[in-house]
Amino acid sequence: MLLSLISVPLTHLQSMLLFALIISLAFGTLGRRRPADRLTYAAWSFFLFILVGVTIGWLMYPFSR
Repeated sequence: MLLSLISVPLTHLQSMLLFALIISLAFGTLGRRRPADRLTYAAWSFFLFILVGVTIGWLMYPFSR
């Protein structure tokens, strides 16, 4: 119900960044005990999500033409 009321058009890059942020925060919160470890793990997983997403995008680029 709430999602139908909010309509924000996002680009593919913005959607990827939002997904990576939300999942990285969840991984950091659930994956480690100490706050410093949580922050490090969340930042590292965010970086890896973005790296993998951009890499897959570049690998798929030749097939889009």
